[in-house]
Amino acid sequence: MPTSSNTRSPPIRPVPPAEPPVQPPTWTLMVHESSGTECTFEVGPGQPTLTVGRDADNTIRVDSPYVSRFHLRIEWHDGAATLFDLGSRNGSLLNGERVYGRAALSEGDVIAVGDATIRCRASHVRDAPTRTLLFSRALAAPSSAPPPPASRDDALYLEAGTHEVFVGGRPLARPLSVQEFDLLRYLYQHRPRVCTRQELGDTIWGRDMWDPNMLHRLVHRVKEKLEPSLVRPRYVQTVPRVGYRLAA
Repeated sequence: MPTSSNTRSPPIRPVPPAEPPVQPPTWTLMVHESSGTECTFEVGPGQPTLTVGRDADNTIRVDSPYVSRFHLRIEWHDGAATLFDLGSRNGSLLNGERVYGRAALSEGDVIAVGDATIRCRASHVRDAPTRTLLFSRALAAPSSAPPPPASRDDALYLEAGTHEVFVGGRPLARPLSVQEFDLLRYLYQHRPRVCTRQELGDTIWGRDMWDPNMLHRLVHRVKEKLEPSLVRPRYVQTVPRVGYRLAA
């Protein structure tokens, strides 16, 4: 059969440009120590492993008898920042649960190592997710929470969603760390009852994973940031040989 010379070829469709490869997320560990020293570490593809423990050879050293010489490590594994417990005697707590072996980290996770904490947050830079881990007494991020209700000049108000503390409607000049806020929140929720040292320590660190010195130091740090006077505390009051209460 003769073919027609007017047969048209199908139109050529343009090939869409290839999308740029998605950059893998990078996790940044922001370390803020009680001395005021700050440093950062990154956890991501090609980044060195981060180790935490009592030994001086660790990336982050935590000087506590409840922390093993080499307690845990955080590294990039199977496309995610992952916590590996290194067979520590007292364990690594992830959101209050002990980690056996390894656990992938997610937004909002809190890791407890002795009397130190590592908190995971997420932000976005150039449309690529960035994970931020806040270690120990980390500074709080700016808040988008509504302001506290109007109150008297010395009234205490806690915003659980943002871990912020307000006195007389004004935020604290020095934000509380995760553990400091957890202590104050527990006292706040049980005010004006006296909370024993045992229940406070077990709530914050877990049973048999703390000692009185750890609790004493934590309470002292809260008082330093909260109280107008350490000689005559207005809010956190010590009940000798028993525990602490919140007078608010």
